[in-house]
Amino acid sequence: MARFTDTYLLYLLAQASSRASAGFHAQLAAMGIAVSTWRILATLYPDAPAGISELAASCLTKQPTMTRQIDRLVKAELVSRHMIRGDRRRVQIRLTEQGRGLAARLTALACTHEAKILAGLAPAAIAQVKQVLADLGNT
Repeated sequence: MARFTDTYLLYLLAQASSRASAGFHAQLAAMGIAVSTWRILATLYPDAPAGISELAASCLTKQPTMTRQIDRLVKAELVSRHMIRGDRRRVQIRLTEQGRGLAARLTALACTHEAKILAGLAPAAIAQVKQVLADLGNT
């Protein structure tokens, strides 16, 4: 008898993400880089400044957690905060040169990892999978 999770979309997505990410996450861990740091750097790379709320949503975390992570990355000189003109309550987070360099190296590793995962699929199938996932993420 089949299990419910064998065909449940959300479980299948989580399972695929976990399995596909495991190798790359292991590479990050070996480099001493947290997955949360990678997500922030990748979101801001190459030059896509974002607010805390936007980063939290993109990186799948809560705003207070994101604020603490940004504090840590500012101290590490990987990102910087910039006040938004006309609204002193809001800040924009940007990569520093050091952060951009690290993000470039990590992005190259991520692309290599992605290419290995997708190696058996035709370009049209890859495009279709990515489009379906993007569509699901926007619902």
